[in-house]
Amino acid sequence: MFEALGATVRSADVDARLVLSDGSQALDAVYSLFPEVQQPDGTLNRSALASRIFTNAQDKARLESITHPLIIERIRSAIDAARASTDPGILFYEVPLLYERNLSNLFDAVVAVLATPELQAERLQAREARAGRPALTSDAVADRLAAQMPPEEKARRADYVIRTETTLAETEEQVQRVWDKIVSD
Repeated sequence: MFEALGATVRSADVDARLVLSDGSQALDAVYSLFPEVQQPDGTLNRSALASRIFTNAQDKARLESITHPLIIERIRSAIDAARASTDPGILFYEVPLLYERNLSNLFDAVVAVLATPELQAERLQAREARAGRPALTSDAVADRLAAQMPPEEKARRADYVIRTETTLAETEEQVQRVWDKIVSD
């Protein structure tokens, strides 16, 4: 919705996928640590990797030690480029683990886009289905949601809050209000 209003939108999740793209050094390091996540055709079995890291804190930390510095480097590079640009546009960056990784200081303002845990779980399952992956178990969903800060804590810390457990029209109204505040500052 912010993109439709004129913002440039980037995603840390997309950055994570790029960091682990075929042939990357990061992917080779992941295969060295977790050889079972390499499929016979040489590609990454993301579901197997997710299952492993969301059930083992040590493995999750190992993976993050490989990927997070590279993802953060991509975020910093995009921010630096946006700030150096003569284009007066606004850069929005989707960063699911913004507070968990202490990255909020990189940004001029934070917009928390929130939903209830139940709706988060429903959307997570829908994402898995769109990707052609099997539904997650209730434990797997709980593990993924537990990896993130509770929505109300994000709301407390953010400069702006958009709640998406409303109708699409109400969400669009919230987005417009936040956009109007941001562009007027």
